[in-house]
Amino acid sequence: MRDVVRLAKGSIIFSVVVTGFTGMLMVRRSLPTPWELLWVLASLTLSSGASAIMNNLFDYDLDKKMRRTLWRSEAIDRVGKRTLWTLAWIFSALSLIPLLYYERWIAVFFTLLAIWSYAVWYTRYLKRRGPFGAIVGGLPGALPVLIGAYAVSERFAPDVWLLFAFMMLWQPAHFWALALKIQSEYAEGGVPVLPVVYGDEYTRLYILIYGLSLPPLALAVGLSAGYSVVYIVGSGIASAHYIYRTVRGIYRKEQYGKAFFASIIYMLVIMILLNLDILSA
Repeated sequence: MRDVVRLAKGSIIFSVVVTGFTGMLMVRRSLPTPWELLWVLASLTLSSGASAIMNNLFDYDLDKKMRRTLWRSEAIDRVGKRTLWTLAWIFSALSLIPLLYYERWIAVFFTLLAIWSYAVWYTRYLKRRGPFGAIVGGLPGALPVLIGAYAVSERFAPDVWLLFAFMMLWQPAHFWALALKIQSEYAEGGVPVLPVVYGDEYTRLYILIYGLSLPPLALAVGLSAGYSVVYIVGSGIASAHYIYRTVRGIYRKEQYGKAFFASIIYMLVIMILLNLDILSA
């Protein structure tokens, strides 16, 4: 069971739940009912876990070549590939049941797209074919915002879609900071990530391009739906801190890890500020 939980990638599930919950709040502009929270977040958890397990199964041979991910192939050997494939399909099916029951067809589509785009499109194709897969590979990480929103409402909310765009641009910069830190392992594994193919300087440029696009988007989210000064000022401070940490981190090898973690903190702070702004209104 411990191996299954680890292969489901709890850190990714946490991010999915947080962003999905934020999407729910944004479209409702209030706290959903406890029952809605239960089944929507359960659906997000199951779909995220399913796609993560599939990702690990598809990357079985690749993970054996990298020290950071060797434990995944070892865990797969302990549990068994057939068992894990069965669990992945069961989790996927269970994640769709409440969405289908309540006829949330847009959320159903986005959930299927998230599972497919991460487990198949990104893992089997984008990741292996070139260094720019992370750009569109950010789709499954951004879709939970829309899934959470459309699971509880069919209303078109501009701020939700702007947050989706924010997450789409956040993902590549976040991943490339990690790629800088562990590029030697990616090289050993034969994964053509950006710093392995084009070098550190080129990667830094792309991180800055994508990173600098985030503060305007974070501000646009607040301005598009009349969020209060709590979010506007708070997101501005968080954006300034993120840019500072990113610029400082990506130009020093010993700071690559800090730049990576700074992006995580930035995303979480933006989500927390949005939640606090809505719940305190």
